[in-house]
Amino acid sequence: MKKIIIAALAIIVCGAAQAKDKTIKFKVNGRCERCGQRITTTAKAIDGVKTAQWDEVTKDMVVTFDTKKTSKKDIQRAIVALGFTAGKMKPEAGKEKKHDPNCGKEDCKD
Repeated sequence: MKKIIIAALAIIVCGAAQAKDKTIKFKVNGRCERCGQRITTTAKAIDGVKTAQWDEVTKDMVVTFDTKKTSKKDIQRAIVALGFTAGKMKPEAGKEKKHDPNCGKEDCKD
């Protein structure tokens, strides 16, 4: 009986060690569907990102990624490089995303 318990614990521990996917949520200050496309396309292009979804209404970004290949910081840095605020990370002064005049959404303007 002792051997069975030890074997079961070993399987559980090994399974937990292999679990490397993580889902995170943070705010991204995009304004419209076009912003969302740029934000999610950029996140999905990062090696290890499995899913990325941005909600235009809540401004929530939800990303699932392999922690052995990338990190929350890496994902946020890529989004900040586009000119958007991602969580607490902000673009450098003067590099903030400006309104896309081709957006077509009236309330999206600066």
